[in-house]
Amino acid sequence: MHSSSSTLNKRMNIVALTWPIFIEVLLRTALNTTDVFMLSGYSDLAVSAVGVISQMSFFLIVISMMVSSGTGILIAQYNGASRSQESEHVGVASIILAVLVGGGLSLAIFLGAKFFISLFGLENQVAQFGYDYLIISGSFTFNITIGIVLTTILRSHGYSRSPMVINLIAGIINIAGNYIALYQPFGLPVYGVAGVAISTVSSQIVATILMCLLIRSIGIKLPFREWRDIPNTVYQRIMKIGAMNAGEVLSYNMAQMTIVYFVVQMGTSSLAAYTYMQNITRLSFAFSLALGQAGQIQTSYFIGKGWIDDILIRVQKYFLIGLLVSTSAILLIFAFRYPIISLFTQDKEIMALFAMLIGGSIFIESGRVFNLIFISALKGAGDINFPVQIGILSIWGIAVISSYMLGIYWGYGVLGAYLAVGMDEWTRGIVMFKRWRSKKWVRFSLIPTPLTR
Repeated sequence: MHSSSSTLNKRMNIVALTWPIFIEVLLRTALNTTDVFMLSGYSDLAVSAVGVISQMSFFLIVISMMVSSGTGILIAQYNGASRSQESEHVGVASIILAVLVGGGLSLAIFLGAKFFISLFGLENQVAQFGYDYLIISGSFTFNITIGIVLTTILRSHGYSRSPMVINLIAGIINIAGNYIALYQPFGLPVYGVAGVAISTVSSQIVATILMCLLIRSIGIKLPFREWRDIPNTVYQRIMKIGAMNAGEVLSYNMAQMTIVYFVVQMGTSSLAAYTYMQNITRLSFAFSLALGQAGQIQTSYFIGKGWIDDILIRVQKYFLIGLLVSTSAILLIFAFRYPIISLFTQDKEIMALFAMLIGGSIFIESGRVFNLIFISALKGAGDINFPVQIGILSIWGIAVISSYMLGIYWGYGVLGAYLAVGMDEWTRGIVMFKRWRSKKWVRFSLIPTPLTR
């Protein structure tokens, strides 16, 4: 038992957890950017459509993560406390919940795609492209939900390298599919936006199948035969933690969709520039996002062990590292803003708007790091209500209201709307930093812990 515990301790090392998650985040970002890049050669209107749909896709992923976020925190805390049977039961319950939640989401999109697209008030051609993409990708949300839960189970046991490799394979399949859909190899017809959506879904299905095979081969126990023995409280705890955990992210995403709605009112050039900017700046916070996710797993595990003071210091160090990396990355993107945007479009208005937005990103991305690191750590400790409540208050009270006032009412356009997002990131970030320093999160541990180290 001691040797298996010491190998788990090694797998819970922050570097071992972070770098595969970072590569995976980069891969996912690269795939999104590749979709946009390949579509930009097909049509700028298609890019605008996918920009709107990506907000909805993220919304679906957040609801899918209701299951996985509760799963990850509970498994890592149980593993820390060496309570393997409870850890296994959480794994089984989370997969059952993933099938139910994902199935419901898929059905909702399949039946309601036209209605959801109509809410954005898009030009006819943009709306048609949006519908083509959403009806295909959204109907397979159940596969994404299951895939996210399987990834979480692997990471919570300290296996973060394996999902990275699987996502690399899926990425290669996706790019090959996009090429077939858009560039007419072997004299095939152009399949357009629908072809790109089919390619994305196919690669995700392959990834889920590979995850299932991997979990079986490395011996993570998921005793499905015991599903009747799993107490209802396990399901309730996963969903309770997950619902609260996803609440803050969900509210953030709905606020982002509202801000995109404001940007749509500013014209197609503003929407295109905003879409390009969002896809490219994801690269700047990819490392901090990975570090935050790895920090959450490690925080849960250390809480299970009772190593409180140790994790208190570590998370603050992770923040400083994240701040340094994110700020350096966004300054580099700013330095090369014109060569970067010229890869995607030659439209002078879009290029000028994009360059301006990247300048604003320097302020925004430095503030975002606070939230990516400290909110993740607070949630890993089980302190979930506080970030959710402050998040909802700040996102709607600062980001949405100020983006309307600055962007539309006072006429500062897309840059005004974007700077309002930065005001929210900084306000929330400083509050979360103070919460972590206060150590109030210690009393929210989800399982009884041994003496602290």
